[in-house]
Amino acid sequence: MASPHHLLNTSWTSHRLSPLHYEIEHEAGSVLEPTSLLANKAALDTYAARLRDHLTNSLAVAGAPALQDDPATSPTLGALQACTWETLSSLSFLDANAQDQGDKPAGLLITLTYENATYKAALLAAPGPGRAQDQQQKQKEQKKRKRGRPSLKSSTITTIPASTHLPLLLTRFPKPLRETFISFLSSNFDTYVSTLRIPSPALCGALGRYVESLTPAGENADADLEDIVREMHLTLSFAPPIAPSLKALNISIPRDRIGAFLHGSTSSSITPGSSVLSGLSAYLSKHLAMELGLSLPAGEATGSATGPSSTLVGGYVRLTRVACAGFVVTGEGRLKIVAKGESGEGDERNRGALRGGEALLRAVLERAVMGIGFDKETQDEVHI
Repeated sequence: MASPHHLLNTSWTSHRLSPLHYEIEHEAGSVLEPTSLLANKAALDTYAARLRDHLTNSLAVAGAPALQDDPATSPTLGALQACTWETLSSLSFLDANAQDQGDKPAGLLITLTYENATYKAALLAAPGPGRAQDQQQKQKEQKKRKRGRPSLKSSTITTIPASTHLPLLLTRFPKPLRETFISFLSSNFDTYVSTLRIPSPALCGALGRYVESLTPAGENADADLEDIVREMHLTLSFAPPIAPSLKALNISIPRDRIGAFLHGSTSSSITPGSSVLSGLSAYLSKHLAMELGLSLPAGEATGSATGPSSTLVGGYVRLTRVACAGFVVTGEGRLKIVAKGESGEGDERNRGALRGGEALLRAVLERAVMGIGFDKETQDEVHI
């Protein structure tokens, strides 16, 4: 199995994936192969070979002119040397050998190795309750075996329909190669792919979970937080009705103000995401005299005596990017987690960064599982 450390220190583009549908061949009288794609190595090897053929044929015939337009996919990459599909052992960055749900893999890692470059994609499984579908899958296997239709190869071989849900797709590909890869998934698994959009409250919720996971509470908690996060950079985007001449505003929060910013709300009854939103609103109100009316829960103030309601601006002002020394995440689904894969016993700072990175990744994964990531108006959707 592949280590989850492959997910670190890489700039990913996030997508949401509908269930992957496929067929498993079964010979009468033999033991039924696992129907989950994550548990069937033979199926993974088969699809790896298919993807390699798909890529080499596309590059040699139809894709060459388009690829030449992108410097990242120029002929200097060389030939495709290897295409591997491996299961990911876990999403735990601190214990890469641990598995989240017993012997269930956490997802797939697809690696494309060219002569002069290596590209990766990861398909992550739903945590916890999302994997309960495996039990339902097992209960349906007997029915599927009876419904299976004979294969052309032999009257004793039937094909059994199956599916695996891997809701979050992370890609590290140049655009033409990513489009070819998504086309392969759509045609081979009848799946629907969409860019994962992360709205302001979800971005703040992910930031809140990252901060909560860094270090335990204590007298040195803020100092440890500053060591890991360092400076924080935020991007606010404005809709034309609010600021026709201002599309975005970049805000940098210095290291010595990080603690005050993240703990801007002292109420214990609100969620981490709304706490960060209130901290951001209070910070801007104090230092820039800006009342933005971000999407706060009703009745929560932003630092002024008469805090604006959640409908003041109504979504015209959005938090679209959060970046610090430990991670980068954007509303368009860009994600990067920064940490050393190996952490020594005395390297508590890096252990905190690994804990925070895992919490952030799980927050993005849960966003994909929610099913709200599809944006019907985006032009990045691909469905074949």
